[in-house]
Amino acid sequence: MKKFFTLFLESVLLFASCAGIENIMQKTVVPAEDSQSQKTTDPSFEEMYDSNYWVTKPQGGAITVLGIAGRRSNREEAITEALADAARKAALYHGVRGESAAVLNQGSGNLDYFSDFDYRLYLLNDVENYISDLVFDRNKDIVEKDGSVLVRVQYFGVSDIPVYETILGNGTPAWVSDYTASVPGFLIAVGYSKNRGSLQKTYQASYENAIVSLLPRLSSRVSNEVIDTEGGKITRNISISSGVLENVMILETWFDRKINALWTLVAAKQKAP
Repeated sequence: MKKFFTLFLESVLLFASCAGIENIMQKTVVPAEDSQSQKTTDPSFEEMYDSNYWVTKPQGGAITVLGIAGRRSNREEAITEALADAARKAALYHGVRGESAAVLNQGSGNLDYFSDFDYRLYLLNDVENYISDLVFDRNKDIVEKDGSVLVRVQYFGVSDIPVYETILGNGTPAWVSDYTASVPGFLIAVGYSKNRGSLQKTYQASYENAIVSLLPRLSSRVSNEVIDTEGGKITRNISISSGVLENVMILETWFDRKINALWTLVAAKQKAP
């Protein structure tokens, strides 16, 4: 049954693509007119990593992104892989098309209830286009810990970035559970992922979760149908969301080391037709 509905979801997403369907932060994130008004001493990259609170907000006319890879016997190979991962975030800034499908079956029998969800994200530009434009300091922007290699890079090929001040609350950032505030001009979402076996996979799953959660705010449609089975009638609800986002940025990350789970705060804009 699970395999059947997985194939069904894939067919729904394929149909949506062929049909051309494209078309929260607490008071800790405060809009500001001048980002330079916050006079603080930035921690080192390693100190930031150890704090579990990773702030990668735009500054100096550039966005800051983290590239992550697993450790390798060859350190340079790991750094190269991490840079490729960082380039994917730079590509996200320039546009991503997303499609998601949710299916819910409900019936009178115990086995008639079933739900599933799937999504697809398609970058509008090749990742390779951005690798050579990444800027980082080998002495300050590389951390090798916990079986992973992280590279903090800046990407200056941007034109529209949010301006806001960040204030860390007591312990966990309040935006992890309170999405009431906003950044003017941007859509905001919080993504979450449990441990996916590696930091790179967990991080990607978290920010993709945030991106996909924005799709229903762009375009969504719901359909219902009744299916006759030997055991009775089953009602199937299908929800399809899609759209194109740009200026996608991961502003902040919270790493819960106790369970190796990640929350990410993501900003984006709906791409104009």
